[in-house]
Amino acid sequence: MSASGQVGAGPRVGIVGAGRTRQGLGPFLAHWFERGGAQVHGVSGRDAGRARAAAAALAMKLGHDVRAYPDAGALARSVDLLVVACPVEGHLAGLDAALAAGVPCLCEKPLTSWRDAEAGLERVAAFRRRGLLLAENCQWPFALPALDALHPDALASDICSLEMRLSPAQPGRAMVEDSLSHVLSLLQALVPLPPEARVRDVTRQDGRDDAARDVARFRVVAGARSIDVALHLEVCPEQPRPAWFAVDGVRLDRQIDDDYEISFRAADGRAAKVEDPLAALVYGLLDDLSRDDRARTESLADALALRLRLYAGVLGGLERRART
Repeated sequence: MSASGQVGAGPRVGIVGAGRTRQGLGPFLAHWFERGGAQVHGVSGRDAGRARAAAAALAMKLGHDVRAYPDAGALARSVDLLVVACPVEGHLAGLDAALAAGVPCLCEKPLTSWRDAEAGLERVAAFRRRGLLLAENCQWPFALPALDALHPDALASDICSLEMRLSPAQPGRAMVEDSLSHVLSLLQALVPLPPEARVRDVTRQDGRDDAARDVARFRVVAGARSIDVALHLEVCPEQPRPAWFAVDGVRLDRQIDDDYEISFRAADGRAAKVEDPLAALVYGLLDDLSRDDRARTESLADALALRLRLYAGVLGGLERRART
């Protein structure tokens, strides 16, 4: 794998949902895959017109032809890796296309809607059985080197609490659904949670459908251990969007400069730069593919299955509270 910016002889990548409708990450993922030595071979969209438009835009940006395919299945059969970057309503179809073609898959978060969690878990198990790598686009664990650089002691003991602030584009329940995978993936990177971990005491500070500010709180219980989690949300449609995380009260605020250099600042003013988390995720995935490590594939599947169960547990808990 190379981050030199040269397109190499790496895997051919197909992207389902490569446009920017609903502020998708398709074009950014295409950029980093090519920087990592892969080649974006083709795209598919909700219809032929959108697919052609996305293919033309990417071809101009990347400097080579990008083919438009009529659907995710046809695209998956033509590539070595399928990226499902469409809205969540299309994720199960994208996962099924990758499985049918026998290719690994990177899926935008959340893997499925919480109501489709059982179907999502079936797909995770199917990828695992076939030895096909499946990953979810959760970037925040790649910010942890900043915490280690600025507060190395924060990771030296058992963690009791995790808080996170994100700034989604949509209000109400939708912003919880859109953001929850991020804090869960960060928790998993910080705490070695067993498969039987579950959520308890789920609450929302403001349960209105049009709430522009909210806090979702819950506990993750694993045996005798309990971790308090708080997800602070405030709608912010403009980039760069404010974000921070705090581990046992030690808080780091994300900063993005004009050149999109990303750093995190501590309360005392010290700052640490990090590699773009999306780039780090893509490069790591390409490295995993090159190694073809079955143990790594199974480890990713285990983490993804647990994250989906916790995701459904939180949102199901909020649904039950809303009905009472």
